[in-house]
Amino acid sequence: MEVLESLVVAAGEPGAGGLTPSDVGLVEVTQGEIEVLESAYPGLVDVLPLSPLQEGLHFHALDEDASSDAYTVQIVLDLEGDFDATAMRRAAEALLSRHAGLRAGFVHEGLDAPVQVITAGARLPWSEQDLADLAPEARDAAVARVLDEDRARRFDPAAPPLLRFTAIRLDDHHHRLVLTYDHLLLDGWSTAVLVRELFALYASGSDTAALPRVTPFRDHLEWLSRQDRAAAETAWREALAGLDEPTLLASSHDTADDAAPEQIRTELTAELTEAVSARARALGITLNTVVQGCWGLVLARLTGRDDVVFGATVSGRPADLPGIEDMVGLFINTLPVRVRVRPGDSLSGLFAAVQDEQARLMPHQHVRLADVQRLAGHGELFDSIAVFENYPIDALDLGSADGRLRVTGVDGGDTTHYPLTLIAVPGDRLQLRLGHRPGVVDRDRAERILAALLSVLDAVVADPDRPVGRIDLLPPAERDRVLVDWNDTAAPVPAGTLADAFRQQAARTPDSVAVTFRGTGLSYAELDERSNRLARLLIGRGAAPEQFVAVALPRSADLLVAVLAVLKSGAAYLPVDPGYPAERIEFLLRDAAPVLVLTTAEVAGGLPGTGTPHLLLDGEDITAELDSLPADAPTDADRVAPLRPANPAYVIYTSGSTGRPKGVVVSHESVVALAAWAATEIGPERLSRVLFATSLNFDVSVFEVFGPLLSGGSVEVVRDVLALTEAPYDTWSGSLISAVPSALDQLLAHGGLGVRADLVVLAGEALPARLMDDIRRTMPGTRVANIYGPTEATVYSTAWFSGDGSADGTPPIGRPITNRRVYVLDAGLRPVPPGVTGELYIAGPGLARGYLGRAGLSAGRFVADPFGVAGGRMYRTGDVVRWSVGGELEYLGRADDQVKVRGFRIELGEIESVVGACPGVGRVAVVVREDQPGSRQIVAYVVPVGGPVDG
Repeated sequence: MEVLESLVVAAGEPGAGGLTPSDVGLVEVTQGEIEVLESAYPGLVDVLPLSPLQEGLHFHALDEDASSDAYTVQIVLDLEGDFDATAMRRAAEALLSRHAGLRAGFVHEGLDAPVQVITAGARLPWSEQDLADLAPEARDAAVARVLDEDRARRFDPAAPPLLRFTAIRLDDHHHRLVLTYDHLLLDGWSTAVLVRELFALYASGSDTAALPRVTPFRDHLEWLSRQDRAAAETAWREALAGLDEPTLLASSHDTADDAAPEQIRTELTAELTEAVSARARALGITLNTVVQGCWGLVLARLTGRDDVVFGATVSGRPADLPGIEDMVGLFINTLPVRVRVRPGDSLSGLFAAVQDEQARLMPHQHVRLADVQRLAGHGELFDSIAVFENYPIDALDLGSADGRLRVTGVDGGDTTHYPLTLIAVPGDRLQLRLGHRPGVVDRDRAERILAALLSVLDAVVADPDRPVGRIDLLPPAERDRVLVDWNDTAAPVPAGTLADAFRQQAARTPDSVAVTFRGTGLSYAELDERSNRLARLLIGRGAAPEQFVAVALPRSADLLVAVLAVLKSGAAYLPVDPGYPAERIEFLLRDAAPVLVLTTAEVAGGLPGTGTPHLLLDGEDITAELDSLPADAPTDADRVAPLRPANPAYVIYTSGSTGRPKGVVVSHESVVALAAWAATEIGPERLSRVLFATSLNFDVSVFEVFGPLLSGGSVEVVRDVLALTEAPYDTWSGSLISAVPSALDQLLAHGGLGVRADLVVLAGEALPARLMDDIRRTMPGTRVANIYGPTEATVYSTAWFSGDGSADGTPPIGRPITNRRVYVLDAGLRPVPPGVTGELYIAGPGLARGYLGRAGLSAGRFVADPFGVAGGRMYRTGDVVRWSVGGELEYLGRADDQVKVRGFRIELGEIESVVGACPGVGRVAVVVREDQPGSRQIVAYVVPVGGPVDG
């Protein structure tokens, strides 16, 4: 009997016996793991799982850089009247004792899954600051410093309690009480409950009997464990079915963001707030739904998509759980909201769809975000969130019972790791706060986004039945800036054809070197005379305006003689690279139907037979005939028909999605305009010795040839840019090198460090920041131009030069060049504001005439320009860009399946079509792989007819 009594006494001692797995049934831990936790946390009373959002926050807390803490929440209460710091401290300590969840720590090391441990004896961190002796200005600065330092002190999730209080004395009657905590502990609703209880305890002398019984956070965790996981997963899978891609505002072009998050705020007027609320009531929807629908529309415009997703916080407080309204803990969850924006749908219809979808998902709002994203199959679904705070702390209801202490203001809150966070706070005046990460969304862009949201809210009041496609988010002044001010590029262009322009230049500088190849050069006079003779020969063979002559020659000075001769004859040249596959060459010759092919005997032997006559420039009879012809320039009297600036100068073929390449026809006047821009913006000095390293089949060759030749410069012909890695060109020094970035990258990788140029012009594909750094390091003093332009807009349309702006990160593609206009438009052909993604359209006299023999395709890509003169056209590029605040374009990618590899535009669909037509091929998929940075390659995956085969 004495032994039994001893056991009873021992069992009643505090801490006796410890916990067992059956005591902590909500988590799966072993007795050994419990004992390890008990040794680390004396007074351990419970071990609990994490709620869905706690799991996410805990993951980010472990992943966050030590210099940043997005989940430290700081609430500042302004107090007026008699303040007893000791009494308030006791009230805070009573609060800590009352709610077990406030004493939680979060542990993951050595466990299969993170848990929260609840201790019995956590000590409240409390500090006091007396600033009453400082002058007002110094006191304000001191308060700011105290708050900043407090916020900068990170919590260790494994070291409870994860909250602290600071009392700041300003004078005898004014104080500030600061509550700082880790978001792992509490959400906004719970904070309101805690602050209300804190002042109730302060007023009652810390008598907890004055408060209702606590319903522990554990009850909510038990409720979560009982939910039907399979049903929830089915609901979310259906909700996100068909979603093609996530909605991400940040891109690889955005800088790493170590800066502290910032926030801008605005308030609707009381009248507008009431009008929006009235519209919501009339439509049978909540104000939260209005905010979510409007935010979805803004995101759609920001990203250029019609199916967008953002995160939204839900209360996470199930109505069927007793005591849920006064529970304290982290109940909220962040879950995706999907908004489909169809231009013909009304605003009211969009709102109804959003609310219906949220109602269907309400029983399943407890699912972890990570699980929802896994079900969608896209990884991260969004990087912006919208928060509707319907739990404000009402300062008027707080204070002491006798009125001797009043709360006159409440400020503070938390930030997130998301680039963009919208917080809507309802009230007599709806408050909108937009938190932003400066490295992704700068302040100017954030202000424009918030202004766009206000525009949509105005539209809600004005006409909720208006189709969303007719809602313009661009203010008139901003519209003028992006359409007019940033496109003020008009300048006079020399009249005449390329033949006229070259004849005039040859007359000005007859003895200057025009072209060199392997040490041998031709003067302007020699190049002019040789091309004149060949032009006369071509006219005799049927060359004429609106006709084509194929040029299939190896790279040499004769290549330029041939190009100029074709132009002088009135015909347009069709470049045919002798190294192309025979099937490709045959297609070009049959599609363009040239009157003849300029070639050599060696090259002609490898050309496919299409019936097109060949003119062998190295044939003895042709050489003799050329020598017999006059050397003066042919005129319209010699040509079959007059040559006009609008006649074609060349046709260059680009990839086609159906497997059929398309020929882009460019006129003389467009090339003359390009050369005039080069002479003005780049200058004759930098065009004085230019490397001609690009295939004639790539339109950059047009710039490399006619930029210098119409400015009195010299063209040096080489095999390609990698020739600069070999003698004698490995020490080449000149005024300008033009290349695609990947080719220059290879040049630098080969050690082309002896090469020097005043200007390096890069175009044809994106210029990575890494390559810019390499150029600065290996070619000091060289200026870099990052230039953009599709073949359909005559080589170049926008340009950025190093030194024109910030050189950090990926260079922009710049501003429109002379006589070009560029528009960044959404899917409804509306101009978008700076910072907003859109598709790039190009207008102006530099556009190509269209696609050869493809009237329907031309009509689909060269469309009416609604912003220019009547009858004007604009070209739809398919490139996704955005304006910077300073008026420069930033290239972001493609809106279709077209890719760029080593500067060539390639339709993956063309390759799939050709490969799929091969015998034995059942299915084919073509992708671009970049296994090493800067080294892109196209890979085709093939399944034979009948399925996979061994070997």
